[in-house]
Amino acid sequence: MWRLSPSPTRPWPVVLLVVLIGLVAAQPVFAQQLVRLTFYYPVGVSGPLARVINEMVDQFNAEHPNIEVVAVYTGDYDPTMQKVQTAVMGGNPPDIAVVEISEFPTLLAMDAIIPLDEYLAQEDPSYFNDFFPAFWENSRYDGKIWAIPFQRSTPVLYWNKEAFAEVGLDPDRPPRTWDELAEYAALLTKREGGQVTRWGVTISGGWNDWLFEGFVRQNGGKLIDFENRSLHLNSPEAVEALEFWVKLTQQMQVAPPHSTWASTPADFVAGKTAMLYHSTGILTFLKDSATFDFGVAFMPGKKSYGAAVGGGNFFIFKNIPKERQDAAWTFIRWMTTAERAAQWSIASGYIATRQSSYEYPQMQAYVARHPEYLVARDQLQYAYGKAMSPAFQRVREVLKRALDDATAGRMTPRQALDGAQRQLEMQLRQWLQGN
Repeated sequence: MWRLSPSPTRPWPVVLLVVLIGLVAAQPVFAQQLVRLTFYYPVGVSGPLARVINEMVDQFNAEHPNIEVVAVYTGDYDPTMQKVQTAVMGGNPPDIAVVEISEFPTLLAMDAIIPLDEYLAQEDPSYFNDFFPAFWENSRYDGKIWAIPFQRSTPVLYWNKEAFAEVGLDPDRPPRTWDELAEYAALLTKREGGQVTRWGVTISGGWNDWLFEGFVRQNGGKLIDFENRSLHLNSPEAVEALEFWVKLTQQMQVAPPHSTWASTPADFVAGKTAMLYHSTGILTFLKDSATFDFGVAFMPGKKSYGAAVGGGNFFIFKNIPKERQDAAWTFIRWMTTAERAAQWSIASGYIATRQSSYEYPQMQAYVARHPEYLVARDQLQYAYGKAMSPAFQRVREVLKRALDDATAGRMTPRQALDGAQRQLEMQLRQWLQGN
């Protein structure tokens, strides 16, 4: 029988085997198990931006050989949330998702996400403090942080400078108040044979509830108080804001009573509207597509300027292994460095979420050539967190229907908003009562 002690008579295959075993045992273990993550992401304003996200994910994967992020483009915000809900209820949630910010309470109600304070505590405080404060308002609840801002925006006003010059308006001075907006829109509207060939202003549909929230803020009001669980859809400030919309669409007929979110940027580029309310996220598309000079401005104010922030946050999901949650944080932290926030802002037109992003030479050079990219950032001083509540997709549908009914002349603003208030008080009764 062969013995393992040294022996000049031991056959060489056994000696070699013993030596090899010893060498392997002496080496440190470098190989780690690959952690694969599923990442759901929307692109709310321009489908081609999916390519930019995929390029960033590919770069992350190349730099992190032990983590593989599988990016899944899930469409606009609403279908993304539907896919997330389906996956969570089916017991197979994504590891990471970018979800529209007002859906945060719904994710909480589903017990679908984890708080991120443990990870933030490991970071230098400068990471947290470098984000623009308004962007945290849709990430906090119950003293905890649940999401990291990513693609964030405010609505802005775009105007066609050539159309302004054509009707005798100063092409470098946009309207600053509601009254000026109505005055300018009347001058800019063109009709031929009784048909409108160019609207003076378009308040984009589809996400008109988000735009309307800005108008209510400009008038000193607030639609939903999430912290205090209260609804104010039919407040005097909201009714007056909707009356102004109806003035534009029905009385003056200088704004279309109906439009879609996806079609209005193309309408602006085609000269079908002279002024456009839309997200700052379409800015790059407009710059690439418009054949005329245009400007970007704060949304005109009433009592003050005002806007609700928008866009999507990063969330990490609950019922996944801890090592995948840790890897998800590594990915989020990588995607939200100041440099990459600047990169994403330049590519998309979204606001760079990190204040120090604007100190990067590449960003400084870019905004020096294109100062319009600073408008939405500067409007943040008048911006607030977006309205949110549980089941916010249903809330949005009720509010959008009320706005559409009023601007189409089917109801008065008071009737439309009173009806929306009653309907949502019933739908959200348990939440409003603190249950």
